[in-house]
Amino acid sequence: MSYQSILVHACQPELAQARYRLAAAIALAEGTRLTGIALSGAIEFIVRCSAAAGIAPIGPDDYNFLTDNAKRTLTDFEHAVRAAGVIPLQSKLSDESAIRALPLEARYCDLLLIGQVTHPDAILADDYSLARTILIHAPCPVMVVPSTTAVTKVPVRPLIAWDGSMEASRAVRAALPLLRRAGSVTAVCFHPQKYSGSQVQAGTQLATYLTSHGIDVEILTPAPAPTGTIGEALLGLAATGAHDLIVMGNFGHSRFRELVLGGVTETVLAGTVVPVLTSH
Repeated sequence: MSYQSILVHACQPELAQARYRLAAAIALAEGTRLTGIALSGAIEFIVRCSAAAGIAPIGPDDYNFLTDNAKRTLTDFEHAVRAAGVIPLQSKLSDESAIRALPLEARYCDLLLIGQVTHPDAILADDYSLARTILIHAPCPVMVVPSTTAVTKVPVRPLIAWDGSMEASRAVRAALPLLRRAGSVTAVCFHPQKYSGSQVQAGTQLATYLTSHGIDVEILTPAPAPTGTIGEALLGLAATGAHDLIVMGNFGHSRFRELVLGGVTETVLAGTVVPVLTSH
């Protein structure tokens, strides 16, 4: 298994440079196609303006402003990844909004890189809504990359958040190309008894699976902790500098609460300083 097609959401340059460099590094290591997509949001803007009372219809200048901004964003992506050595590459420009287009485009790629949720209270902000929608609806693995991360090369010290669940298992499978390149990973087991009987059993089974793929693994079995503190524990492990990638499923609460990124998922995505690879 390898990533044959990688898609990057191109957005504001000040937020996306680390994302571009990391995507380029993975694409070069995998020898795969890299595509950047910029979304002007013009269609949604037109619809909203048309539906709002007392607002004049959108004119050519408004439309051109949105599309020109998206074009500049895409040009910045192209310059960044070419400077990193990625040639050839593909660029896409759409007038759809990111929240509508990315889940559809994700059907045709093996890995999607997007930006980070910037604040856990920003439930109505575009970045929060975008991340929430992508994590729920994208059929491919999603890597959330903090704008301030120092990780701009292929991760070599991954940390797996393991609870034995189907979501965690899918995330591990989705990360296999990166885990194999790392060669050695750390897995921390939280409440695996819910799915696997015991921490020891869950850790042993995961180690056996990863070893079959040529991956050495260190299993950490911390003392049982309330679900509300698991996210902080993961962030603490990543913040030590010992890890440069978190691999986790969308787990921690009921399906209904996860629809608003409740619990572990929200905590990690809002506070992480390293990329997070997840799969719903």
